[in-house]
Amino acid sequence: MTASDFNILGKKILVGIIVTLIPFIIIVGGLYLTQRLLGDEPATQIIHKN
Repeated sequence: MTASDFNILGKKILVGIIVTLIPFIIIVGGLYLTQRLLGDEPATQIIHKN
């Protein structure tokens, strides 16, 4: 294998890692944003009847 083959292989691996990480980042970011928007509300008190 020549140097250009390693260069192309390295670029393909890098693109594969980026393509894999982008959806993961979107999902984790959406879950974090949802937690921040919905999690800051005060909890309601539940009254138990004895």
